[in-house]
Amino acid sequence: MSKYTAITFAPVQGFIEKSRKLRDLYGSSYILSHLADRLCQEATTKWGLRVISPALINVTKGTPNTIMIRGNFQKTDAQDVFKKTWGNIVDECRLWIEDQLKEWDYCWREDWRQWHNYAWEFFWAQGETANEARQNLVELKRSRAWVGINWKGESSTLSGADAIAYPTMPKFNPKSGSYQKEDETIKQFYQALDQKIGEMYQLSNGSRGIIEPTEQLSIPELIKRLVTIEQVANKIGIQFPDQVHPTYKDLNRLEQNEKTGWFMGDGDSFGNYLQSLTKKEEFPTKEESNDYADHKSQEFSLAMRNWARDSFTDWVEENGEGRVIYAGGDDFLGVFYQIPKTKITTTNEEPQFEKLALTATQCLERFYKFPTVWKEHKEEVTVSVGFVWAYPGVPQRDVLQHCRRAEKAAKDDGKDRIAIRILFNSGNHLEWSCPWDYLKKIFTGYCDRSGGQNWTHLYNDIAVLKSRHAFDNQGAIAQALWEIYFPEIAKDWNLGNDKFLWNIDDDNKQRQSSGILGKQETLSQSFTDWFINLAKVGFHLYV
Repeated sequence: MSKYTAITFAPVQGFIEKSRKLRDLYGSSYILSHLADRLCQEATTKWGLRVISPALINVTKGTPNTIMIRGNFQKTDAQDVFKKTWGNIVDECRLWIEDQLKEWDYCWREDWRQWHNYAWEFFWAQGETANEARQNLVELKRSRAWVGINWKGESSTLSGADAIAYPTMPKFNPKSGSYQKEDETIKQFYQALDQKIGEMYQLSNGSRGIIEPTEQLSIPELIKRLVTIEQVANKIGIQFPDQVHPTYKDLNRLEQNEKTGWFMGDGDSFGNYLQSLTKKEEFPTKEESNDYADHKSQEFSLAMRNWARDSFTDWVEENGEGRVIYAGGDDFLGVFYQIPKTKITTTNEEPQFEKLALTATQCLERFYKFPTVWKEHKEEVTVSVGFVWAYPGVPQRDVLQHCRRAEKAAKDDGKDRIAIRILFNSGNHLEWSCPWDYLKKIFTGYCDRSGGQNWTHLYNDIAVLKSRHAFDNQGAIAQALWEIYFPEIAKDWNLGNDKFLWNIDDDNKQRQSSGILGKQETLSQSFTDWFINLAKVGFHLYV
């Protein structure tokens, strides 16, 4: 009988990223955590198995979706727990609407049933050791064969009128029906839903953004939104430590012309690091070896989950200028944004506030502290982060995709660093990456020709030199500019210093130091590109 059982499910990132509002991100994140947590809880309480990772703490939020169990958690049992948990979420959301708006004629149950049965792909694998079970799970995911109901798509915005969730949705045929006539019914439904939520919270002007009267959501989008309502969450059994009530302010970047800072991070080579932890000792029996490996894995998972709950959350939400969307230990997503600061009037039910703009520079300064915050979990492992400074006209789902690409760029550039991406309304972007050790020193060490820190000087010089093709096969030009604009830094970090330029790993592939260029390539062109990107990104961060 196999000794270890590994479980995960998909799609995870796609489920989170296909979200219209910050509130939807919360809803999707809590749903994923709830699904994983129920698997862990059932394995321990009903079948008496031991969950190795994730470590079980007193917070459901941020429970990772890859689960390692010591013991034979049979596939049919695990799958049944997962299906029942997700099915309960779907059913409770539908029943809550039908109970609140009884005057409507509902014939949409079949559409909800399809999402009940085909929204997820479930992966299950076993092995004689945790590493073997984990590897078998990876191989299984590579040969995945997901069966979904995507003829209507995940989002009504992208796929058309036939995906909009409303009571008589099955009766509408987009090939022969009139959308204009159906549109009026849809508007009436969402207005009624908005008003009902407003009455629940004793608000006079609707639900203030939980459900907008003009919105047209698909079933999964509606589920994400509804689980953030306390009454629905309680029925499902989702516990929100910080309830997302109507008083919670969602981001409205377009109308308020707000730029926001989004970031996504992931620990570097966690699998290799975990294997290094569990192979440090030799034991006379395989049982003792497995016991030791389980202990180290659980200890590591506990350290990371406690860090995410405490140190990381405190750092992100310092002064109320940020939100943790999810944090499963080493894997996290968050946002920095401006917040109301000073009350200026209370002439109606909702207090009005003066808003103070959050700048890209303020976000950057927050990241100066991050390496110290990261080390508070006391594990010897590095982290890569993608930070996106997004202009207000970029849709949220696009911002999240750019976060993922920026995080991947940080890993591709050598890991143990941050990749900063400036994302414009047009969809174009600028990007530059830097190891954590050099981030603050580079930006604070910049000095323009007047002795100040105006990045326009360097930006203009780069533009003129590029127009004259001065950088073509001329690495010395970028090196000379580096010494002019970063004089103090250049003294200590000259371009002949391998430690400054390249990553240095020991014989066990453990990182000793991270260089600005990461993997070793052609010096002149690599440094030139890195320096030009620094000038462009720095200009927009300090504009």
